[in-house]
Amino acid sequence: MELKEVDMEKDLQITLMKKLEQLESSTDLEGTAIITKTGLRIASSSLGNPEITADLHSAGPAALISLGEKLSQGLQYGELRDIVITGDQGYTIITVGGPGTRFILLTHCRKESKLGYYFHRLRKAYRELMPLLENVGISSAQF
Repeated sequence: MELKEVDMEKDLQITLMKKLEQLESSTDLEGTAIITKTGLRIASSSLGNPEITADLHSAGPAALISLGEKLSQGLQYGELRDIVITGDQGYTIITVGGPGTRFILLTHCRKESKLGYYFHRLRKAYRELMPLLENVGISSAQF
């Protein structure tokens, strides 16, 4: 019997990909993906940059989320909601959600983008996407 890391219907994955593509096509966002907090990519836009590797969309954000949650709680700032990575040419935005969520929304945008606007758009998209993922099964990491 084959063990799957993610148990999800193919139709749901296609729906998620289309929603991510709609988000990107109506904004300057690129490379948008839904990832588990443990680092498994669930769905991503096909409109994104082909140079972005799967590792950049999985293990890296998962490690940042873990560290960010520990810092936010340790400093008594409450639950982690977003992480923003600022580079010379643009931003990476990781929308975490809230306590008990299993998925994150990851995206990138160019430096000239308006971050406040994108925080609003991403939080709204996150709220719309997460109910679709309620019944997605994720297996425990096995070594």
